[in-house]
Amino acid sequence: MSLGVSVDITKAAVENARLVIAQINENMPRVHGDGFIHIEDVDFVIEHNEPLIEYENEVPDDIAYRIGNYVSRIVQDGDTIQVGYGSIPNAILLSLRNKKHLGVHTELLTDGIVKLMKEGVIDNTKKTIDRGKTVATFCMGTRETYKFIDDNPSVEFRTIDYTNNPLVIARHDNMTAINSALEIDLTGQATAESIGKMFYSGIGGQADFMRGAILARNGKTILAIQSTGKNGKVSRIVPHIKEGAGVTLNRGDIHYVVTEYGVAYLHGKNIRERAMELISIAHPKFRPWLIQEAKKLNLIYKDQAFMPGEKGKYPEELETYRTTKTGLEIFLRPIKISDEPLLKDFFYKLSDKSLYHRFISTRKDMPHERLQSFVVIDYAKEMVILAVIKHDGKEEVVGVGQYSIDERTYTAEVALVVRDDYQNRGIGTELLSYLTYLAKRQGLQGFTAEVLANNKPMLHLFEKMGFGIERRKEGGICELRMRFRAG
Repeated sequence: MSLGVSVDITKAAVENARLVIAQINENMPRVHGDGFIHIEDVDFVIEHNEPLIEYENEVPDDIAYRIGNYVSRIVQDGDTIQVGYGSIPNAILLSLRNKKHLGVHTELLTDGIVKLMKEGVIDNTKKTIDRGKTVATFCMGTRETYKFIDDNPSVEFRTIDYTNNPLVIARHDNMTAINSALEIDLTGQATAESIGKMFYSGIGGQADFMRGAILARNGKTILAIQSTGKNGKVSRIVPHIKEGAGVTLNRGDIHYVVTEYGVAYLHGKNIRERAMELISIAHPKFRPWLIQEAKKLNLIYKDQAFMPGEKGKYPEELETYRTTKTGLEIFLRPIKISDEPLLKDFFYKLSDKSLYHRFISTRKDMPHERLQSFVVIDYAKEMVILAVIKHDGKEEVVGVGQYSIDERTYTAEVALVVRDDYQNRGIGTELLSYLTYLAKRQGLQGFTAEVLANNKPMLHLFEKMGFGIERRKEGGICELRMRFRAG
């Protein structure tokens, strides 16, 4: 006899109960795994056929789709995933349709997982253990899903002490746990069970999967949440968890936080960096409040600048990938308010010569006051583009290009610098080409620049871009006026 769609704690109950009564229902699927019991272990059998309860999918809205698209950037081909239930998990699963060879080790089997199995996205061929098997402990879905798992050897339901055991989860290489929460504070603590003293649910299994994934080789944890609650009236990213709330996930449990406004990577970050990362993906109308509260709590610098409103809204649509002439793939994106640590690392990796060529100054330090002038900008009046290389989900800046608009002349002063170990690989060309495209799109007529006369690589870069160039040399510095050509 098969326990069907719910093995979880039911198997343990059967094995420990003094009296066992079984309902025989021909609509219950026979599912492989731990869910079998012998009829001799049953005291009473009642035959009664009835339809199983069906859980219709919530239709993902635009916010859920945006969250799903961000999560899909983190999940890699061959990962083993765990996903929960609801509109956001459904959107996440829909966004994974272009992935390959995904595996599943989860608590809950849903329609979205089954759909990806039917499409061949989930084949479990890369799993470290239980290879070839989608492993879960119970199912909530439609009749079609129940029919699919019936006597299907590619699906196994195991008892919950197996599926949710962090040590078993940790045995999966590339384990990716994807869960949600009610709110997360600026230090990275999250609650999924209560808001203040108001309880919404029990702990559930997400802590098991998040901690198991942390222990796994190349494991990742993702907390996916909508930025607001109560129809946009409250922020789910808060200065601190409310008094009385249970901390379901602690600061060490979460690698990525995803909202409809982007991705915050928290792993290995200090408190100030975490706060700025989370503020950058909060709903824009709550960001000024979060900045002020973070200052009061001494989580961020007291002089932390902030660009409110639309002029400070991150222009995600300007993100793009480019392949340089040497075959190097780089990610070009506008700078974010949370990029100060990345930018600091970049500048301190530049040689003295590169720093002098960029700033025409012997000053080598890059304190917070200087760095935040790069990261806190009015995107309508200036632009800073980072050239980024991605390694294992982490970003490393290898080039920076920027321009600042002179509204009197409809031109912009431009400057760029490439890290020494990545020079002569085409990064500068791609940066300047993209900055030119953006400037033309804003209706600008050209660039101006001040370049040291002995900085021949930079002068050559400007020359080969096809600008109409006027030069004036004074005191070892070339002042360039570069007109854009039509086309």
